[in-house]
Amino acid sequence: MSPGRAARFVLASRSPRRHEALAALGWPFETFVSEVEQRLGMLDDPTDPVPIAAAKALDGAARYPNAVVLGGDTIVVLPGPQRSGLALGKPADAAEARMMLRRLRGRRHVVRTGLAVCGGAEQFTAEVPCPVVMRAYADSDLESYVQTGEPLDCAGAYDVHRGGGGLVAAVTGCFSAVVGLPIVAAAALLEGAGLARAREPVATCSRLYGRPCLAGVAETAARCAPQRLTRMPLGPHPEA
Repeated sequence: MSPGRAARFVLASRSPRRHEALAALGWPFETFVSEVEQRLGMLDDPTDPVPIAAAKALDGAARYPNAVVLGGDTIVVLPGPQRSGLALGKPADAAEARMMLRRLRGRRHVVRTGLAVCGGAEQFTAEVPCPVVMRAYADSDLESYVQTGEPLDCAGAYDVHRGGGGLVAAVTGCFSAVVGLPIVAAAALLEGAGLARAREPVATCSRLYGRPCLAGVAETAARCAPQRLTRMPLGPHPEA
């Protein structure tokens, strides 16, 4: 698919935060909820979000072979005894959300967001990691937040862009990556796969989250840049 060509666009995610970010970028898209993550089993590195993002995108591409398909995954990683650290995904219930937020309290961690785009005969993958420091919040603040129900749909049991932002002391990298879709990196991958640009990503990110996008300043742009960028050919997809 040649760059700039209009194409059907499918988001392989139910995440309302990814939906919000893509809508802000102005691309019309459809949604496909992939269940492939439940079939993957134990991964070699549970802190690496890229294999899960890639599996979601490939699952969507098999269902929509003529579309550009975006998959994503976000994992909160705490330093731990394992070399790669301790992975925190979405909590199963309020009790697990409390446990995660107690582990995070007053500590630095890294939010790792992986992206995968399938378009035409290629798949692009990348990761945007972001350091985050949590406040030393009181038990009462933690409990009040858990009672909202918001933590149950978020990796690490907090949404930095909404109520969970009150538990965060500092975000020193790509804010949108912590939310769940690194806007500048995602836009670059999608354009590389053939989608015509809809809205300027730096301005979109700044407007959506009410803070200057670091990609708009030369000294901080690298914090929003995709890492571990790969491009590989795809085999033929089965017909949907």
